[in-house]
Amino acid sequence: MEGLKPKEETKDDSLLSKISGDFLECTICLEPFKDPKVLPCLHTFCEDCLKKFVAQDKVKNKFLCPTCRTETVLPKGGVASLNNNFFVQSLSDTVQAHKSLVSKEDDKVPCDNCEEEGASHGCVVCEEFLCDDCACAHRRGKRTRSHEVIGAAEFKEQMITKTETLKSKSLPICPKHDDEKMKFYCETCKHPICRDCTVLQHKNHKYGYLVDAVVDVRAKIKDKLKVARQKMTKYQDKASAVAKKQAELDTSRKKAADDINAAAEEEIKYLTSLVKRRQTELKEKLAAITADRSKQLSATADSVESTLGCLSSTVDFSQKVVEHGSDFDVMNVYSDVTERLESLLKGPVPHIPGDISHVLFDPKTRQKEKVVVLGNIVDEETQDDEMETEEESRAEATFRFTVDNFNKLDEEKISPARFIRNLPWKILIQPEHNANKKSLSVYLQCDADSNSLWSCSASAELRLIPQKNGVQTYTRKFEHIFYSKENDWGFAEFMPWQVVCDPQKGYIKDNKIILEAYVRADAPCGEKETIVGNSDDEDLLKGETEEEEQLQTEATFRFKVENVSKLNEEKFSPAVVIRNLPWKIVAKPEHNANNKSLAFYLQCDADSKRLWSCRASAELRLIPQKNGVQTYTRKFEHIFYSKENDWGFAEFMPWHEVCDPQKGYIKNNTIVLEAYVRADAPRGMKEIILGNIFVEEILKKKMEEEEELQTEATIRFTVENFSKVKESKFSPAVFICNLPWKILAKPEHNANNKSLGFYLQCDADSKSLWSCSASAELRLIPQKNGVQTYTRNLRHLFHSDEGNWGFSEFMPWHEVCDPQRGYIKDGKIILEAHVKSGAPYITA
Repeated sequence: MEGLKPKEETKDDSLLSKISGDFLECTICLEPFKDPKVLPCLHTFCEDCLKKFVAQDKVKNKFLCPTCRTETVLPKGGVASLNNNFFVQSLSDTVQAHKSLVSKEDDKVPCDNCEEEGASHGCVVCEEFLCDDCACAHRRGKRTRSHEVIGAAEFKEQMITKTETLKSKSLPICPKHDDEKMKFYCETCKHPICRDCTVLQHKNHKYGYLVDAVVDVRAKIKDKLKVARQKMTKYQDKASAVAKKQAELDTSRKKAADDINAAAEEEIKYLTSLVKRRQTELKEKLAAITADRSKQLSATADSVESTLGCLSSTVDFSQKVVEHGSDFDVMNVYSDVTERLESLLKGPVPHIPGDISHVLFDPKTRQKEKVVVLGNIVDEETQDDEMETEEESRAEATFRFTVDNFNKLDEEKISPARFIRNLPWKILIQPEHNANKKSLSVYLQCDADSNSLWSCSASAELRLIPQKNGVQTYTRKFEHIFYSKENDWGFAEFMPWQVVCDPQKGYIKDNKIILEAYVRADAPCGEKETIVGNSDDEDLLKGETEEEEQLQTEATFRFKVENVSKLNEEKFSPAVVIRNLPWKIVAKPEHNANNKSLAFYLQCDADSKRLWSCRASAELRLIPQKNGVQTYTRKFEHIFYSKENDWGFAEFMPWHEVCDPQKGYIKNNTIVLEAYVRADAPRGMKEIILGNIFVEEILKKKMEEEEELQTEATIRFTVENFSKVKESKFSPAVFICNLPWKILAKPEHNANNKSLGFYLQCDADSKSLWSCSASAELRLIPQKNGVQTYTRNLRHLFHSDEGNWGFSEFMPWHEVCDPQRGYIKDGKIILEAHVKSGAPYITA
């Protein structure tokens, strides 16, 4: 017996290795199955566990499998009516029997019949252990006398071998009919049944012996398993491919991250050098200011010390003469003492400027998307009109526009420009008359005065700000692609006029309304170039160090205006190049009502057909030509750009004061104007770019970042009231290769025929010469089943003088309008154009 133990242990290990304990445990309670129920997805759970799980679900007639989330519809009887998993139950019983057999010693196995005595025999047919008495009775019984009865040890060995196959030849008992084994199979219900079931519930069904049906079923299942294993192999290959791609993605991510870090480090080094350079400039400026101030204070100190010494000696001598001198001594020095004292007393007391020690560092707080700005050295009182804190390269901004005398508004009003993404944005309002209605129209305008191709995708929220407590801000939102031909967008009927003008509504106060725009813009797309000045100006060529001069960040230049009394038009100074832009002084007489003034402006005379801007601060000065007269100065800060390239003071100084010789600013009918200008680096259609992350998939979304750079796209255009169309109809623009493409549809009359004219238009409003090669498929989309799309193809070189191309006789008009043809429905037709474009060429 002992010699069998290793063999039995080996068998036990072999059997248990074939079936995991998890397979025989409920995943809800983590215990061995009790009354296992199998779901259509083949996951099995205890009946009670399923009842508790289903009770938690709000939907009573169905639930999701706890394992795979597959939806299962509950039968009428609920969980109890779900199919029993006889296989799992049988397998569980087999495994338990196997464990029991292996664990028991041969002489301690009880009799399965009387359950009192130890077993000494076993019936092979009944698969039962028998004691001596039960074995004798078994051999005498009429039904069992023919059964094979063997010794207990041999029977145990056979049963261990049998259970190891994990198959049980015994049939389960029918859950509806006691003591009846399910040895029939109902073909109608696809379910095993017992003999009583064939007579009762399945009386008229097609059924047969389960043992006969199982052969064919096993073969079918094996065929399905073969296909399933092949699919498993494919999925395993896919899993390996996914793992491989994941590894490649991780490698790509790491490399991209390393590249980003490298690019960022390079940019950091560059920006660090800029910061250090600025630091050096600030320290040098600080040293120069303090050295000059120290020199002034030192000179004042020497003067004070010298005068104090003279006063001290004179007072001391005079005091001694008065107190200790004789009458003769006093009278003898009287004249000299009084003259000396009077001379010292007449001398002015040195003036020490109160702000001579006022030198501080203004850090200029950094904000989102600002360029490197450390700050500035302030050596005088802070100006009221400080430079705007946000940079023109920011991606978003909010700005307001106050409209005075609103009820008298009869034309459009435009706000000052606010720079976002280096483009000037404005609020535009006007009264709009539609039939008997009058409304307030509010638009957002991208006021880019450029002769080149450009576009910018933006989203905006236009707001009417309340001026009464408890009233909510009125807002309307939109998204739009701004470009040269469509540079404003908004609402023609933003709000009824009478509502705006009603003080009870709370939007108007003292006849003023306040509008606000929040704008978020993508990086603009268009041509890029380095901004240079006007090369035709000969004054730009003057100077020995012109190349260095053009890159200077600040400069002071003067302009003599002769024959001032006869001045009646603008006078321009020669250009001085700062930051590679030409700057000039503009002077002219300005007439306002009964007043005449000297107008003094600074002009950035950049002759560029591209978008550009430059932030600058300036001090405009009228230089005195008479001793004792101080320089007259006025300061400002401004963003110069193509549409607003000059700025200054229309009433710099009254004309009569300029022309009055007593004031000291005019001499020989000539005045001297001076401008100190400090400019930031000019900006064009450029932004700081470290790089970009590229993926192979095309991301479809409404406002795709850099959508304008796509090389192909499909445009769809629905034309309503088609039969009544008498003029050209245009679709909204879709940007391909940064050019705006549209569908153009119109009726074409040729002799006695009328046709649908269908064209593709490249709507690029540019003063530059350009060309673009494109191919397209123009389509008329059917709206009736079984009708094919009608298509015609074209290939054309579009250019500035020929911006559209297509078919004047795309389809006869009567065929388009015939509902039987299937192209028109509810008076509408649908046109479509798939366009593939090459990169545009700018030739001039």
